[in-house]
Amino acid sequence: MKFFHIADVHIGTKNKVLTAEKQDLLKSERLEALKDLFLQAKQDNISFILIAGDLFHSKSPQQKMVKNFFDMVENYAEPVIYIKGNHDEKWEGQAPSNFIILDETRPCISIGDVDIWSAIDSKIIRANIDKTRKNILMLHGNIENSNDNDFVDIKDYIDLPFDYVAMGHIHSFKAFNFYGKNFVYSGSLFSNGFDECGEKGFVKVSLNDKTTFEFCPLKGRYFKICEVDKGDVTDTRGIIEKIREAFVRDNVRKYDMVRAVLIGYFEEDEDKNLTMIKNAFFEQFYFEVVDKTKLKIDLEKLKKESLSFKAEFIKLVEESDLPEEDKTAVCLIGIEALKGEDLSI
Repeated sequence: MKFFHIADVHIGTKNKVLTAEKQDLLKSERLEALKDLFLQAKQDNISFILIAGDLFHSKSPQQKMVKNFFDMVENYAEPVIYIKGNHDEKWEGQAPSNFIILDETRPCISIGDVDIWSAIDSKIIRANIDKTRKNILMLHGNIENSNDNDFVDIKDYIDLPFDYVAMGHIHSFKAFNFYGKNFVYSGSLFSNGFDECGEKGFVKVSLNDKTTFEFCPLKGRYFKICEVDKGDVTDTRGIIEKIREAFVRDNVRKYDMVRAVLIGYFEEDEDKNLTMIKNAFFEQFYFEVVDKTKLKIDLEKLKKESLSFKAEFIKLVEESDLPEEDKTAVCLIGIEALKGEDLSI
């Protein structure tokens, strides 16, 4: 038996860095990608699909998006099993019959020789679980960080005979094995911001004598952060070329949303026009540049300045009781402060 495990779809997510027109395009593209996923499930004879929470981004999603999604579910025809996440609510009276919600009133569903459980109450599971059948647990929360408001303590479930634990809430694919049990985050289905870079997709699981699974990335637009070391380049055109080289290195495509982060050092009289740099990438679906370069400071030159507060500061530091290996660093930080630069600490 095979099934798909998805989570954190966040249908209707707004990306504030984009224009309203591009936001609408992105929403439509993602609905089409989701439709393709359901079609693939149907063609591959996937027995069921698990959605481990956060299906919609809003607790009150637009009815048009809800209808579009449930049309996909109905056309798939096989069971789609869902648990509530922290972003969405359950739906009453508008879901097709093959959309099955697991909650307090219905903590388990059986499909063939498989029992699928919701992590609502471990005591209920412990009292009713059948060890002779295949068992799957669905949960939405953070099992790694107890400070997260949605922390889930898996000690209540770790000794139970689950063949696979389908998890949601963390937006990156992660797989853990505790005592021979697979605890898997499918990650978010789509990239929703620069804090969620990297491949996104779903997990395809096979339940045989041995449970196996594989992460399946989805095609589409990704948010990407591209670090660009400007090196010895001292003019805007040179920086633009450095960014283009970094795009090739990082496989940045024109339809991606990309942030170029400039690092390295610059001279005080250097030609560096961020507006010109941004305009050079107008064909990119979305492009922004963040300047994290540092001013190159020549301490020896500053020491020779006459009637200079900077020279006096350097002299005071050098004559201080600070360890020799710390004096240069203190001088650089002090000069940065005097020049109004961001500090290197």
